[in-house]
Amino acid sequence: MAIAKRARVLGNALGLTINGQDYWADISKYELVPSDSDKETLTFADAAAGGGAGKWTLKVTAIISFETGSFWDMVWANTGKEVPFILAPMGNKTATASKPHFKGKVKIGVKPALSSEAGDEKGATFEVEWNLIGEPEKVTQTS
Repeated sequence: MAIAKRARVLGNALGLTINGQDYWADISKYELVPSDSDKETLTFADAAAGGGAGKWTLKVTAIISFETGSFWDMVWANTGKEVPFILAPMGNKTATASKPHFKGKVKIGVKPALSSEAGDEKGATFEVEWNLIGEPEKVTQTS
């Protein structure tokens, strides 16, 4: 019996669109992460309102660039705003069943950090962690 090899998510392609603008060239790492509900006691009313589902966050590590249109520049200009995002882990422009996209809305947190180290030849980076508004949607060509 032949064993089928599964397509993997590799670190050589990414599509990350925020508020209609693609930022894949600025991103070095991403995570779309669920967490358990932080409520100690969940009531029936909380559960009925979807309160027990937990929260999702989008974590991103990106280069620091002051160029107009860079990810750092966008975060600086849009602190506190709720914006739509589309994450394409396989880097494909059109979602398919085997290469889905994940979309939703995030609230951009605080202004981005600024740091560097003497002799750093790779370039400075910064990290953000934003809360999603609700849950992300898995998008395929049929959804």
